[in-house]
Amino acid sequence: MPEETALQKVIDVVEDFSCPYQTDAYQEAFRSWRRKKQNPYAFRFTKNPKETAFSESQSSAIQSPAQTEQRVLSRLGSLIGYAMICYLIIENILDKFVVLLMQFLHLHIEIVFSGESRLYGDETLVFWVALSIQFLKYLVPTLMLQAVLKLPVQVSIPLKIRKPNKLLSGFALVMLLSAGLGMLSAPMSADLEKYRLMAGTTNPGNYKIIIYILMTIFILPLITELLLHGCMFQILRQFGDLFAAVSTALLAAALTHNFFDALRIGLIHLTISYYLIHTGSFWSAACLRIVHEIYMFAIFYLETYDSIGSREWWIVLLLPCLLSAGAIVHFFLTKNKTAPPTDQNITYLNLREKAEAFFTAMPMVGFLICSILLLTITAMLT
Repeated sequence: MPEETALQKVIDVVEDFSCPYQTDAYQEAFRSWRRKKQNPYAFRFTKNPKETAFSESQSSAIQSPAQTEQRVLSRLGSLIGYAMICYLIIENILDKFVVLLMQFLHLHIEIVFSGESRLYGDETLVFWVALSIQFLKYLVPTLMLQAVLKLPVQVSIPLKIRKPNKLLSGFALVMLLSAGLGMLSAPMSADLEKYRLMAGTTNPGNYKIIIYILMTIFILPLITELLLHGCMFQILRQFGDLFAAVSTALLAAALTHNFFDALRIGLIHLTISYYLIHTGSFWSAACLRIVHEIYMFAIFYLETYDSIGSREWWIVLLLPCLLSAGAIVHFFLTKNKTAPPTDQNITYLNLREKAEAFFTAMPMVGFLICSILLLTITAMLT
C-alpha cells in the first residue's frame, strides 16, 4: 500500500505536459526534446512500476524528483546567466573596443561620456557601429542559447496563432501601458538613448537615420523576442508558464539598467507573455513588442521635437486609453468561461523554490550584480 501511494505521487512531467493553446506539433516536439536521455537541460521523470525510485536518463536517480528539478533549474540559470553576461559585454564593452580599433586605423569616430556614452564622428561609421551593437547584443545570446539547447524550431518559434481575436485586447493594453509608463519614464529613459544617439549625430532627413529607425522599430523587436520569448520563455515553461513569464520579465527588466525602464519593460513583458500563452504564437509576442516600440519612438519624437501638452502629445496619450477601454469591455463580454486553464503543468517545487534554484546559479548572480551596479551608475549620472 505505501508503495502504491508513492507511485501515485509521481508526476510524469514529460507525457503529462500540456499547453492547451499550442498546436499538437509543438507539444510533441517539446516532449521529444525532453525525452532525449543526454539532454541536461530537460526536466523529466518516468514512472517505474517495479520500484519506488525514479529513473532519469539511463539509470535510477538517487536524488528525489524535487532535487533533480532544482538541479536542472540551476543548470539553466547558469546557461542563461552566461548568455546575459555576453549581452552586457557587447552592450558596454564591444563598442569601445571597436572605436579603439577604428581610431588605430585613423578613422574618425569617438565615444563621448556625458551621462550616457555616445558615438560621434563620421556619420556612416556611427550609423553602422550603433546599429550593429543594437542587434548583436540580442542576436549573439540568442544564437548561444539555441546552439546549446538545440530546441526544435516548432518549440522556440511557434508560429500558428490559435486565437487571433484575442490579440485585439493585447494591442490596446500594450498601447495603454506604453503611453502611460513611456511618458512617465521618457525624460529619464535609458532605453530611448538609441534614438537620441542617432538624432544627435545624423542630419534630420538623412536616409541613414530613417533606416536606423525602421530597423530599430521593426527588426530589433523580432530579435529581442527571439531571445526572451523564443528561447528563454519556451525552455522555462517546462516548469510552468507562470514561472517562465515572471522569470523572463525580471531578466528583461534587468537588461534596462534604469529603474523607470525596468518597471515599464517588466509590465510590458508580462503582458506579452500572457498573450503569447493564450494565442500560442511567437508572432503575437513580436507584434506586441513592435507596437510598444512604435509608441516609444513616438514619445521620443514628441519629447525632442514637440512640447508637452500639444495636440499631438494628447493624441498619443488619449487614443490608447480609448481603444483600451473598448477592447477591455469587448474582452470581458466575449470571454469564454469554459476555456481550459493555461498553466496545467505541475512540478515538484513551488514558485519560490524554483526562483531560488534558478536565480542563485553563480553566472546568474554575477549578471544580476552587474545589472544592479549599472543601474546604480546610470542613476548617479542622470
